[in-house]
Amino acid sequence: MIHTDVTFNNRLIQGDTQAFDDLYRMLYSRLFRFAQSYLRDKALAENTVQDAFLLLWERKNTLRPDSNIPAWLLTVVKNNILNFIDRQKRQMKIEGIYAERTIREFNLRMASLKDCDPEYLFSAEMTEMIEKALASLPEQCRRVITMSRLDEMSNKEIAEKLHISVKGVEYHITNALKKLRLALKDYLPVLFFFS
Repeated sequence: MIHTDVTFNNRLIQGDTQAFDDLYRMLYSRLFRFAQSYLRDKALAENTVQDAFLLLWERKNTLRPDSNIPAWLLTVVKNNILNFIDRQKRQMKIEGIYAERTIREFNLRMASLKDCDPEYLFSAEMTEMIEKALASLPEQCRRVITMSRLDEMSNKEIAEKLHISVKGVEYHITNALKKLRLALKDYLPVLFFFS
């Protein structure tokens, strides 16, 4: 998982735009996948994540050097999603579109989100669990999923670097995701960082 240290946090708190850019590059795609999985709308997910980064920049002076900034951002994204889903649910009731199935789906997404603990997702314990799950993968599979999801390399770049076909890369990613989903099934939100 991604961690920031006191030095990095101090740079961000003092307004270092390079630190902000680095954080954005490290976390944007993961936060976007998380948001999109609940909102099911690409543009809305993008706006939600961008709003979280904007809020971070606006409130950078209020953060402590020992803050868990990735968890802070995920908390903002989570709360924005919960608020959006709640507004959608209320709007449907007002408009009389009280579709039972849709309301159940909203309730399920809200319950899942409320159970999500960003501090825990970015904790040393969770990092250890993820590393253990990754270590259980066959070597090539582990290399491919790490390059794909953590290093954010394209399938073509991975294929070139490992001297395998793009189809081989896709096979390893699919295989790794199946095994990681099984190993981390009790920690649903962390899976969005690998999906």
